[in-house]
Amino acid sequence: MTHPSPRPRRRLFALLAAVVAIALTPPAVAAVAAVAQPTAGAWSSRTAGGMTTQLYVPTSAPELAAGRALMINLHGCVQTATNLKNGGNWAATADERGMVVAVPAAPNGGVLLGCWDYYDTSHSRANPARHDDNLLQLVDDLLGDASLGIDPNQVYLTGLSSGGGETMVMGCLAPDVFAGIGINAGPTAGTTSGQIGSVATTKAQATTVCRNFASTGSPGFGTQVTSVVYGSSDTTVATGYNTLNAQVMAGIYGASTQSSFSLAGLPGTNTAGTGTLWSDAAGPRVSLIANSNVGHAWPAGGGPGGSYISTSSVNYPAYVTDFFFDNNRRVDRSAEPTDPPTDPPTDPPTEPALFCGAATNAQHQAAGRATSYGIDPYNPFYAVGSLDYLGQGNTTVTTLRETSEGVFDLVTGC
Repeated sequence: MTHPSPRPRRRLFALLAAVVAIALTPPAVAAVAAVAQPTAGAWSSRTAGGMTTQLYVPTSAPELAAGRALMINLHGCVQTATNLKNGGNWAATADERGMVVAVPAAPNGGVLLGCWDYYDTSHSRANPARHDDNLLQLVDDLLGDASLGIDPNQVYLTGLSSGGGETMVMGCLAPDVFAGIGINAGPTAGTTSGQIGSVATTKAQATTVCRNFASTGSPGFGTQVTSVVYGSSDTTVATGYNTLNAQVMAGIYGASTQSSFSLAGLPGTNTAGTGTLWSDAAGPRVSLIANSNVGHAWPAGGGPGGSYISTSSVNYPAYVTDFFFDNNRRVDRSAEPTDPPTDPPTDPPTEPALFCGAATNAQHQAAGRATSYGIDPYNPFYAVGSLDYLGQGNTTVTTLRETSEGVFDLVTGC
């Protein structure tokens, strides 16, 4: 069923409250709040998009020079943002890729039991309302935080159940904002809350709904990618919606080449199931994973788990991040060429000067220019290399010229 939205009144109250809060906030306190920096490697809570949002900032540098990716993850009904923060298994992947993760709580407790408002066909980019405007503002707020360093070409959205339905809605509504969407057991755009148990729309109907949502933002479909994942044992949302969602997005993208792939090499604790890929001439655009023996849950594939979170599944945070990063068509992957560092120029090595000089035979011998046989100080000496006779005695003075390296001749003068 649909639910009337009290958002205009709430926005008015929120605006009045904000004005009062600003008026009563001491300048020093406001300044401190403005410069608060998130801690790397830890979750923190902030208000963004008018929602309480759990934010993870990675310990690593962004993978691409343009900046960090932003992954927004939407919880399902009954489930909470805290559940996904604690058990969604995002931190390791975020650190590996240098990616910021944001997990917002549905505004005002959600439509009902924490549900995101993905319902029906009345979503409009020209006049966003319900939860759509919150999510668009969330992106703007986080992009505006310079300390996060987020690249607007790497903004991704994922979600479970009603969060998956809202993910598809936002992917259709703002394909220019979201470079990739990850739909986990989400009902197809245009359906209602009473239609989750069986597929209640067609590919043609859903395609029309999605295109209408996009309106002037439709060019964004040209570079957007989609991942769909679900548990084959899901008894909450009809599993047929997942294949339909993949087919709808593949059709909009013009990705007509279909192939299968194995889940065996994917990260996670349970990689049983099937994978389907839709590609266009330039590569993959849509991925569909049916994970065997998984129910209606976020497929964390590890970690502590939690409400509607499966640890016996593929590691979807790792998989969807890899799929988005590997197939993002909006980023510039060609790094600016730089000349390799060079050592300062040095003068070419010079040949050592050849010796010429007078010295006693003992001195010539000590310097390696002469040799002698025996230990008697009156034994004969000979020049090294030429074997010229230098006479007897340690104190006999002779003159040697080095004619080539290591060869000395007896001469009368230099």
